[in-house]
Amino acid sequence: MSKYFTFSLDDGVTQDEKIIGIFKKYGFHGCTFFINTGLLGANWDHVGALYGKPGVTHIRFSEEELRSGVYDGFDVAVHTLHHPALKDYDGEPEKITHEINGDAENIKRIFGAAPVGMSYPYGEDAVTEKTIKTILETTDIRYSRGVRPTYGFDIPDDFTVWLPTCSLTDDKTIGLAEKFVKLDPKDDSLFYVWCHGYELDMFDTYGRLEDLIKLMTGAKDIICADNTEFYRLFAERNKK
Repeated sequence: MSKYFTFSLDDGVTQDEKIIGIFKKYGFHGCTFFINTGLLGANWDHVGALYGKPGVTHIRFSEEELRSGVYDGFDVAVHTLHHPALKDYDGEPEKITHEINGDAENIKRIFGAAPVGMSYPYGEDAVTEKTIKTILETTDIRYSRGVRPTYGFDIPDDFTVWLPTCSLTDDKTIGLAEKFVKLDPKDDSLFYVWCHGYELDMFDTYGRLEDLIKLMTGAKDIICADNTEFYRLFAERNKK
């Protein structure tokens, strides 16, 4: 039985560059970046203020910055064009399709590869069964990450609502990482951590991130894979 670790970051914000520096320090490439290509260069400076941290920026990379190679060597996938709560469009399913396919087409144009995954803007509570049905029938997206923590290491049964183990902002993260390192699993196991890049500034968690990546890459029995690599591996296994 194998142990896997994967990570993801939402929004495509400028803090990702510093985060990638930490990843590269440890030779880690098991992260998927979910971005909104309809908001390239957008400054959502209100986000920091909402959390009482007005000095924290939320600035998305421009297309020029994306083309400069900031995400080279990493998986980039869909977060929709404009970050809507997709269930609001259940009565106009063509808008769901446009938000997802438009983002996917831009990602393919910029990075050269067509994405098969996404993360739900505002999490799994912002979609319904009807939303998911539209996504599966009208797009090539086959896995979608939510945000509610499981605090467990089970392989997901349903990749259309793929719930992570926890967020990096969760104080339980390092304890879970240490537990995962010691784990002797009877079944394949997954430790999945996610967050937004701006949250590392907001909650001063760069040290926590480095501790996490150091633990995962230092363990000889943990396989680090990005979201798409992991999905494809288990989608293929489930076909057999």
